[in-house]
Amino acid sequence: MLRLRNNSRQGQRLITALVLFWLFCFFGWQGYNLYEKNCHYRETRFLFDTEVFIEAHGWGAKRAVGEAFATLQELHQKLNKFSPDSEIYLLNSKAGLEPVEVSALTFDLIEYSLYFSRITDGAFDPTVAPLVKLWGFGEDKPQKVPAVEDIRQALRLVGYQKVVLDKERRTVYLPEKGMSLDLGAIAKGYAVKQAVNILKNNNISSALVTAGGNIYALGRKENGEPWKIGIRDPLQQGGIIGYVQLENEVIDTSGDYERYFWEEGQRYSHIIDPRSGYPVQGLSSCSVLTDDPCAADALATAVMVLGAEKGLDLIEQQKIMGVLITSNGKIILSQKMQGRFQEWEEIVYYNQ
Repeated sequence: MLRLRNNSRQGQRLITALVLFWLFCFFGWQGYNLYEKNCHYRETRFLFDTEVFIEAHGWGAKRAVGEAFATLQELHQKLNKFSPDSEIYLLNSKAGLEPVEVSALTFDLIEYSLYFSRITDGAFDPTVAPLVKLWGFGEDKPQKVPAVEDIRQALRLVGYQKVVLDKERRTVYLPEKGMSLDLGAIAKGYAVKQAVNILKNNNISSALVTAGGNIYALGRKENGEPWKIGIRDPLQQGGIIGYVQLENEVIDTSGDYERYFWEEGQRYSHIIDPRSGYPVQGLSSCSVLTDDPCAADALATAVMVLGAEKGLDLIEQQKIMGVLITSNGKIILSQKMQGRFQEWEEIVYYNQ
């Protein structure tokens, strides 16, 4: 009788142990899934006329990415020059009439844009919008070479020096009717910068943020290796000329191979020289490497406008790095880039 009672107790203990084991497995698996869901997260959205991608690793990654995209969505709504609800649309519509009060984000970006206009002697100029519109880029209108007189008229509305900022009132004024701002050559870099700052504030130390040709690598990959970013060959579709490894750095590529049209055997790209009024010639792409996404975006465009010789001088002057590819395929590396650029092999992401 005692033996049966002991056997019964042993059976109950065995059943209890099995139940506890399965409960441990179940909740352990649920906990692992929760950990994975919160520590590894990636998302893509279409903003700023391009795909914006964020991949983050670390506790709270999903929340941090969501917060970053919320800010980017807000920024996109403020800067969309085609939306009647945007601050830029309102600002352009009030040109020659009155100053317009804008949000802190928009004011900061415009102020930043004018800074890069000054240090590039106008090679980068956010007031280039009348010329961009005239050439038919960014709108549903035929792209064709404008008349010389039309280009001259549009050039009269271009000039970053004309923009009036009132920091105390946070207003922006375009003093001539017909003037307008186009922040497309810096907005993506500014967006990446905002996203990276939000990730850092959420204690994310490993992430990749991309917006078009602007790619920022925060920290290292999960396996401890630096991020490997390829640089596109502008003369061969899908081709890669080489790569760089990034850690807490950004590389931004500006090129003439994405948006262009042909007329009488001549190719005209969407990158307009704000000084001459004509699309740039000579360089097919420029990739700038630095630690500031906003600077990389603006300076890559400026180098495309300046051309190889003067563009390389700007890169060296700003103590950044660059890869320039001419229209005939010649690759030019800045002094510091010579120690970073590596010939192509299999890569994880490529800059376009």
